[in-house]
Formats: sequence, C-alpha cells, structure tokens
Amino acid sequence: MRFWNRRAAADEADSPARLLTPAERPRQPFPRLAALAVGLGALVNIPIPESAGLALAPGFAVAILGAASMAAWLEERIYYRMARRPMPARLALGALLAPVGLVAGILLAALLSPLGKVLGDEATLAVAVFLGAWWLSMASLGSTVILVIDALASIARRFRSRIILAVLGLLLLVSSVSAAAVFAVSQAISGAVGAEKAHFNANLSIGYVRIDRDAGAIFSKDDTSSLVVMLLCLVTVVALPALLSACGKLADAVMERLHPLAAGFRAIAAGDFDVRVEEAGSVEIIDLNRGFNAMAAHLGVATRMERAFGTYLGKQVMERIRAQHGEASLPAASREASVFFADVRGFTAMSEKLEPAQVLAVLNRYFERVVEVIDEHEGYLNKFIGDAVVVVFNGPIDQPDHAERAVRCARALLQAVAAMNAAGAFADVGGLQVGVGLATGPVVAGNLGSSKQMEYTVIGDTVNLASRLTSKAPEGEVWASEQTAKSLPAGEAQALEPIRVKGKEKPVAPYRVWPKPGGVEAAVG
Repeated sequence: MRFWNRRAAADEADSPARLLTPAERPRQPFPRLAALAVGLGALVNIPIPESAGLALAPGFAVAILGAASMAAWLEERIYYRMARRPMPARLALGALLAPVGLVAGILLAALLSPLGKVLGDEATLAVAVFLGAWWLSMASLGSTVILVIDALASIARRFRSRIILAVLGLLLLVSSVSAAAVFAVSQAISGAVGAEKAHFNANLSIGYVRIDRDAGAIFSKDDTSSLVVMLLCLVTVVALPALLSACGKLADAVMERLHPLAAGFRAIAAGDFDVRVEEAGSVEIIDLNRGFNAMAAHLGVATRMERAFGTYLGKQVMERIRAQHGEASLPAASREASVFFADVRGFTAMSEKLEPAQVLAVLNRYFERVVEVIDEHEGYLNKFIGDAVVVVFNGPIDQPDHAERAVRCARALLQAVAAMNAAGAFADVGGLQVGVGLATGPVVAGNLGSSKQMEYTVIGDTVNLASRLTSKAPEGEVWASEQTAKSLPAGEAQALEPIRVKGKEKPVAPYRVWPKPGGVEAAVG
C-alpha cells in the first residue's frame, strides 16, 4: 500500500489512509443460456415447401447468437485471466489466439457435422461452431489492439490518444483481414473455373437459407458488384467482434478507475476522509485521482483542526461559525445573558500538599464531568480560571430560557460533584466542595483579542456580579441574583439577607436556588 505524503497531510494521524484500488473483476459465469441456444438452434428446423426454393431454419439465428455469446465470454475470460501476466506474454497469447482459435473452430465444426446429421440439420451446428470460433479469433485481435496501446503507454498517455490509436488499429486490422479474405476467395473461384466466365452451380445450404441455381453466373471479369458485396460482408464479420471487444476493454479500463473514485466520494460524504484513490490509468484519470486525494487530505486536516479548535472554543461558538460558513467574526453585541462561576473551595490550600501531576489529575477528573454537565444543558463554557469555570447562557446562540437553563445546569453541576465525592473519585484530596454564583442581566458579548488570536467572551456588570456572588456562596450552594430569581417559577428561589459586594454601592439581595427552598436535596449521579 502506498502512503499519502502530500504536505497537506503532514498533520494527519499516524495510521495510513485507506487506499482504494480497482476491485478484482468478478468472474463471469459460464453462459449456459447461450450454450442452450446453440443446442436448440440445431434441433429446431421448420422447412418451407421445396417448391418455394427456400428452406428456412429459424433456429439458425439463435444458434449463431449463442455461439457468438459463448465466444465473447471465452475471449474475455482469457483476456482478464492474463491481466496480471507480463505484457509480452499477453501480446503473444493475443496474437496466437486468433489463428489457433480459427483452426480449432474448423476442426470442431468438422467433428460436429455428423452430430448435426443426427439432429436433422447437418449445417447449423457446424456453421455455428465455426462462426463462434471466427468471433473468438476476431475478438482476440481487437483485444490485441488494446494490448498494443497499453504497451505504448508512454505514447498514448491520454485517453483521447488511446481512442484514436484504437480506431486506427481496428481500421488497419479490419481492412487487412478483409482484403486478404476477398483476395483468397476470388483467387479460389478464378482458379477453380479457369474459364473466361465463372459459373457457380450451387446448392448452397448454410442451415438458414438454401438457394438452388442450375447455372447462374455469379462472377465475371467485368462484374465487381458481387466482390464489393462480399467485401462489405467480410468487413462486417471482421469488424463487429473486433470492435465490440476493443470498445469493451476500453470501457472497462475507464470504469475500473472510476469505481474506486465513486467509492471515495461515498466515503467523503459519510465523513470518512482517511481514504485515497490509487493514481493510475490515463493522464486524465490520474489528474482526477490526484485532485480527489488532495481534496480528501485537506478535508481531513480541516476536520481535525475544527475538532481541535472546537475543544478550545466550545460547541456553541463552533456552531455559530459553521452557520456563518466559516466566518469567525462574531461582532460585539449587547444582549441579556445568564452567567455563572463555579469555584472549588480550598483547592489552593489542598494543591500545596500535592505533586503538580496530582493537582492536574484531580482537576482534569473534575472538569471532565463538569464539561459533560455543561454540554448536556447547552451552556457555553467561556473559560477555565484555575479551578473555576465560567459558563454563559444565551451567548453566542439564542436561548430565551437562559436563566432557567443556567439554574438547572448549576444545580446539576453540584449534584454531579456530590455523586463523585460519594463514589470516592477525589479520595486523594478527601473530596471537592464547590460554590456557584449566578447572575442574569445585560452583557457585552463578542470576540476579544487581536486579529491573530481572539476568543468569544462576555463582559459587563452582570459578569462581575456573578463572580462576587460566587465568592460569597457557601460550598454546595448556588446563589443567584435578583433578576435570575424573578425569571424562575414561584418557590424556586429563597431570598437571603442583602450583602455588600465589591464594586456595588448598595447592598445586593442574593437568592439561594440550591438547595431548593423547603426541601432536602439528595445528591444524584
């Protein structure tokens, strides 16, 4: 397997991309229907009365078609069976198959002639076998033309060039064989008669039509029309199998390269970007596959970058950027939002007794669950501040029920921490205690930073108030601002004594929203 080594894929995963190559051509089953047609064609014979001078055997055409189908199947089977052999061997076989197949067909037709007499039609079976052998021979010559073109790949690198060479090769083949056949037939007739005019006393029976003539002049020195007709017939008989064979091989050569490409596009549509298509075939196919591979590599890198980018920005910001078709500009806007801070109590003192690796392990264990809770409530995790988190609702995506969402999320966060403590998740520090402060009100939301690096954040008095309430809230409790409490259903918040907080001239009236008023809250996981 080749590995994709373009610069665009330098940051890909260590595992190699899956290489799509042409699938092995399925073996075509033996054409039993065609063999049955040959047998039935030899059996079916419905003659017209002799007085009409014509005996019609309708099974003859069926037998001929069946023989041609069997010959085409055999030639194709041999061609693709030799596909992995060296080119000289394939060329030699293609050149030998034509004369060998023709001689074998003549011998087989002679051997089957007595069987035809037994069946009641001595000509149909023999002629069908001979024409089948002829089809095999001519089809093999057509395939040989394609093999010669493949051998001249350095010359015929473009598919257009291959088509032109194939047409020229087939024209040369057909004209040569036809001219040789016409010359041989005309010489045989002239030599047999040896007179000024050749009279052909014939009782010609080929199983399909029998023509009786006592003394009809068919050829003469001045009559060339019959030779022209014979030439056209021979051209058709030579050209049809060779042309069909060559066109079939050219079409297969294209399609076997398009199938992996189609599979690659299906993989891309399904989100699998770790696929590559083998770069082989004509120049056009190679360019197409290279373009696909470059596209897949860039999409893979972009997807991994987006995934990594999303771990820093958060799902909500990524969704907003996707909705803007990749435009990262989130203009500043004043909007109402709910913000809460969740702070671990006494963690600074605890961390002084631990190794740095232990401190990070405890925090990451805690944040892993906290982030899950925030995602479940569709909050925007604005930032980590040491052992605290800042969560925003109604920014950057619209959430009309942001206050209730924020309260539910803060409650679930404390419940999750309590469940982890009960399960011994923080046994190395004796458990974590968290306090949450929540405020609702106007904020300024938007990108903050420089053109090279920025983050989506919220600022304003509401954010400051949430921070102040966090510092006042006891461990295991959620304190909310008055505006937050007013957004909740009745009985969901308990008013507390007004307190003074930094930055406020007048005392602030906090509300406890967890534990819920008048009830004993059980910690749940």
